[in-house]
Amino acid sequence: MKSVFYFLLPVLLCCACSRGKYYITDVFRKGEEAGIQMMELDSTYHFYLREVYKDKNQRMENVLKTNVEIKETASKTRIEVEYLLLSWEHKTAVYISTIPDKYHHYYSLNHYADTLINAYDFSTFHFGTIAEDGESICFASKNNKRVITWDIRPFITRAFPNKVSIREIAIQQNSIMENVVLINSALEEPVSFTRQKNFTIIFGMPDKNPANRTDALSPDIFSDKKIYYTRHVNGVDLFFRFDKNVSNSKDSAIRFDYRRTRYIPLQKQL
Repeated sequence: MKSVFYFLLPVLLCCACSRGKYYITDVFRKGEEAGIQMMELDSTYHFYLREVYKDKNQRMENVLKTNVEIKETASKTRIEVEYLLLSWEHKTAVYISTIPDKYHHYYSLNHYADTLINAYDFSTFHFGTIAEDGESICFASKNNKRVITWDIRPFITRAFPNKVSIREIAIQQNSIMENVVLINSALEEPVSFTRQKNFTIIFGMPDKNPANRTDALSPDIFSDKKIYYTRHVNGVDLFFRFDKNVSNSKDSAIRFDYRRTRYIPLQKQL
């Protein structure tokens, strides 16, 4: 069971295992189009980062670790990052998974500062609601046919804890409880996210020769902290705008199609 640690959270959230895909778009070339909606990641949002490292236990077996001290990260291989944005004011949560790395090299060789969220790596998106008591986060599909609930410890409050962990995940289908997973029983370590002092969304292409670099990568394209989206019959497409053109193109925005939005932005966020 411990071997599924790396994959359990995305699976329970119904993430696909396929790689992420963004599209450069001209949707903003003439300004904002009619019908496009916006969710602002304003100053009430706090950023929590989850990093997964590959390590070895006392028996020299490969294990996955998340509770890694900064001083120890240099001796371990970082294989995954996940992003969680929380606003007590809006009672809103945004969870973003990133593209899996088959050979476990990418996230160690391409390492931005912990306060930077790299849209280049985005895979799937989950928009949810923080309970009034701060005890849980709920992700609901269209018409509430499928509901995933994270039981959070410690509770989320206006003060925001330095670290939040998922105690259990409840899966509900058509109002019937299908499964409840106790994380501490199923996994070797808790699924935890650590709060960062601030955040900036960027778009940073990977370095072509990362092994030759000794300094951190320096992204030159920054976001406006707004998620734009359009609703259509198949679901919701998401858009991110930047202050410079992306990848030497003529446009400064990227799009993720509806297949990447697992749980859509809520009506109250319009």
